[in-house]
Amino acid sequence: MKQLQDLLEHHQEAGLAEADLQVIRRGKALEYYSKHYGKVYVEKGREFTVKEALTGINQLLDDQRDSTAEVPPVDAEPYTRQFLRLFADTTSLARDQMQKFLRGTGVSPNEFQQREWCNEEKKVFHLVPPLEQARKWKGLPRKGLGRDLDQSMFLIGACYPESGINVNDTLNNPNFLPHPATGDILDWYTRHGGDAPMKDAARLARQLYGKWEANNKPKVAAAQRTLFDDMVEE
Repeated sequence: MKQLQDLLEHHQEAGLAEADLQVIRRGKALEYYSKHYGKVYVEKGREFTVKEALTGINQLLDDQRDSTAEVPPVDAEPYTRQFLRLFADTTSLARDQMQKFLRGTGVSPNEFQQREWCNEEKKVFHLVPPLEQARKWKGLPRKGLGRDLDQSMFLIGACYPESGINVNDTLNNPNFLPHPATGDILDWYTRHGGDAPMKDAARLARQLYGKWEANNKPKVAAAQRTLFDDMVEE
C-alpha cells in the first residue's frame, strides 16, 4: 500500500483530479479483493459478495475524504456502515435525502427495507424501532441472528424497560455467535442513537454485552477474525 500512496502523491502533485485519484484507489482495492475472491466471508456460510465489496470500498474512500463527522465502525458490514451514516442522530429521513445520500454508492433504499431495518411512509423513511426489531426474534433460533446490525438492534431493543426480553438468555444461547463489530455498533448508538431512550438502551446493552464479553473470551476471540482470514501478508 506504500507504493500506492507514493503513486497517488505523484499524480496529485502532477495535477491529477481527485475523481481520477478515486478511480485509482477503487481499482487497486478491487484488485486486492479479487486475489481472495471466494475466500472472503462475512460470517460462516455467508460469503462477502462483489457488490458488498464495492459498497465497502466506496465507503472507505468516503471515510478518507470526510473528516467532519465520526465514521461508523470500520469492522461493521458495508450495508450496516451505510445505514449508520444515514440514520446517525435521527430516526427518519426524507426519501429525496435518502436518494441523494445513496447516489453513486451502489446501494438502494429497498435493500435496507428488505433487511427490515427501515420502512417508508408518505415519502419518509423511518428506522424500525429497536424494540420492534428485538421482538420479531421472539421464538426464532438465535443462529439466524448473524448480521451485526441485527444483533445490535436486538440487544438495544431488549434493553428497553418494556421489552420483557432477557438479554443474557440470548447472549448465553449456544447458537449465538457474536459479530466482531457488535460491541462497536452498540458504542456508536450510545452517541448517535436517534433519541434519548435509544441512547439509554444502547448504554445498558453495551454494559451487559461488555460483561458477557469478559466472561466469554474464547467465544469472542473465535469471532474476532478479519474478513481476510486466509490471506498471507504480502
